Amino acid sequence: MPTLVSNAAFLAAIQAMTVTGVDRHYDFPPGSVDLSKGYAAFPLMPSSVMGERVSTCINQSKTRSIGYVVIVEATGQGTQEQNYDKLAAAMDNLEAALDALTPATINFLDYEMTTTGDYLIGSSAYWAVVATITAREL
Repeated sequence: MPTLVSNAAFLAAIQAMTVTGVDRHYDFPPGSVDLSKGYAAFPLMPSSVMGERVSTCINQSKTRSIGYVVIVEATGQGTQEQNYDKLAAAMDNLEAALDALTPATINFLDYEMTTTGDYLIGSSAYWAVVATITAREL
């Protein structure tokens, strides 16, 4: 069984991920985004958790998590119906990109996605897909 990847390696794998429909992939949260050529995406800071220590499975309770955001549209642009449709398609594309990540590189992968019309970058609000991606040993 492979060991759990380091936080740096997990972040690098997420930074290298390509999501269909996203034209600007940032390696870190930007101070502003330009959506003139399409959607933008970026990872958030990673986190690490050590669960309860079991004497025979000490390393198997570690997890690594990272947030990932796909910015779809500035809040107030387009209609609510248009933005809902864009969010659903962006979720599908992000799910496909996550499903394509190599398990040998990041072990077992769990993720949870949600949407919002109020994701702040600087002082501007955006429609966005926000995912929490977790790598674990088992």
